[in-house]
Amino acid sequence: MKLIHHTISKLSIVMIIILTFWAGFFFFSILDEILDETDDSLENYKHLIIQQVLRDTAAINNSSDLMSQYFIKEIAEEQAIHYKERYFDSTRFYELEYEFDPVRVLKTAFRGEDKKFYELTIMISTLEQDDMIEAILWSIVILYVSLLVCILIVFEVVFRKNLAPFYKLLEWLNKFTLGGKNPPLDNPTKIKEFRQLNETILKMTRRNEEMYSQQKQFIENASHELQTPLAICRNKLELLAERPDCTEGQLEEIEDIHRNLGRIVKLNKSLLLLSRIENGQFHETKEVEFNPIIKELVEDFQEIYEHKNLHVEVEENAVCKVHMNESLANILITNLLKNAMIHTPNEGIITIRVQSTGITFTNSTDGPSLDQSRLFTRFYQADNKKSDSTGLGLAIIQSIVHLYHFHISYSFDGKHRFDLQF
Repeated sequence: MKLIHHTISKLSIVMIIILTFWAGFFFFSILDEILDETDDSLENYKHLIIQQVLRDTAAINNSSDLMSQYFIKEIAEEQAIHYKERYFDSTRFYELEYEFDPVRVLKTAFRGEDKKFYELTIMISTLEQDDMIEAILWSIVILYVSLLVCILIVFEVVFRKNLAPFYKLLEWLNKFTLGGKNPPLDNPTKIKEFRQLNETILKMTRRNEEMYSQQKQFIENASHELQTPLAICRNKLELLAERPDCTEGQLEEIEDIHRNLGRIVKLNKSLLLLSRIENGQFHETKEVEFNPIIKELVEDFQEIYEHKNLHVEVEENAVCKVHMNESLANILITNLLKNAMIHTPNEGIITIRVQSTGITFTNSTDGPSLDQSRLFTRFYQADNKKSDSTGLGLAIIQSIVHLYHFHISYSFDGKHRFDLQF
């Protein structure tokens, strides 16, 4: 979730709670005010009726019209002494409309001029009041929704404008590539914190560029410096092996040293390649088709491992195209195929299944399953170590997969299986 959406969602929850509280508070305040006005009307009506009765006891009578109605009945003195005036809601039956309508009722007691005690019941219709309450409720709901939407829109606009320098900085960082041609950061802003963030990011990128250049130079120099003495040693061993006075035992020792020096050369090249991949030195990308690469490499490797008499099947179910560096694409397939060739016993079977979204390498084996927890770590080799294996092939594969956000998995069902998904 984006920062702006996360922030607005949190603010929305707070605003919904606040607006709901105030909308409810406002509605019930209005409702209470309406009830107070109705009760005041009942109170005034009570005083008028009592004054009329006190002036003329003969005026005691019941009265009824469309909006109001009152009843007067005589009660005992003891009941009148303990009588409590009260207001409440009720209903009244209208014979003309043949239905019950809501009313507000006041019941009170008073003493007339004739020294008798009476109970006065006054009813006022609240039909108009209910219509008013309904209208107010709908008005509040519409106002509530409109206000909430307007506030959220304002939040969205204000936050987008205020966070524009931040998103521009993120966009620049996403496009930034160590060792590549990066445009200068053009992100002017009046916000102090964003200016500080720009300056800090620029300092960090400059330091990273310097460290990257130094590391790159060191790796290249170290690799070059190692290759030269290794090549000299191998040449001298070859010259030494050609001397006529070398015994058979000495020749075997020389061959063993020569073989180990060759392994060191391979390790040096593999480590250099691994470092270059992890440092992101393969910038150029294009759409690479894997089908012809696989076919060409299979032919080359079958010649190299002809002595093993391997049977390689290539199942092309679709054309597999991926946008990546072409050299890394060749290295990726080379290491996967070489890994299968090395670890397949003589007269074994290798199956390469090509899909539009991935490639599967399956090879027969006479050994157990590999340790999945260490499989892609550097220098990991199975118990049956191969002399021509450096232990870096799968580590290189993992680095390329990680660089392009691919996915590779291993499974074992009597055969080794590597699934590469793009």
